[in-house]
Amino acid sequence: MADLLRMGHTMLNIACPVCNNPIFRNKSGEKYCPSCDRKVVVMNDNTTQINQKPIIKSESNLNIKTDIKETVYNSLEDGISEKIQWLIEKFRVETDIELIRKYVNVISNLLDLLNKVSSTFTKIQK
Repeated sequence: MADLLRMGHTMLNIACPVCNNPIFRNKSGEKYCPSCDRKVVVMNDNTTQINQKPIIKSESNLNIKTDIKETVYNSLEDGISEKIQWLIEKFRVETDIELIRKYVNVISNLLDLLNKVSSTFTKIQK
């Protein structure tokens, strides 16, 4: 919803009759629910009706969402990789067996997480 506000849309003080999320008005005056992705027609001050045809999203809007997902994925991947590197450095100089086991366990969990994040992002892109 923040992206819509940045793009110049106006959040209205009425809620979608289907999902109860705020309704937005775009620059051309059309009112729609971004959660339901449907055009909304205001009948009077107290009632709203939702149009069953979804609004076709512009490619620029989809590109923004894809860029945001890529940025989040890259940040997450970088953070996990940095932690793995940090733990490997600690692991190399450690002599306490119990701490070595903990480091190996955490590194293994982080590698699993990195693989899950990577496969999830690949599925989202398709």
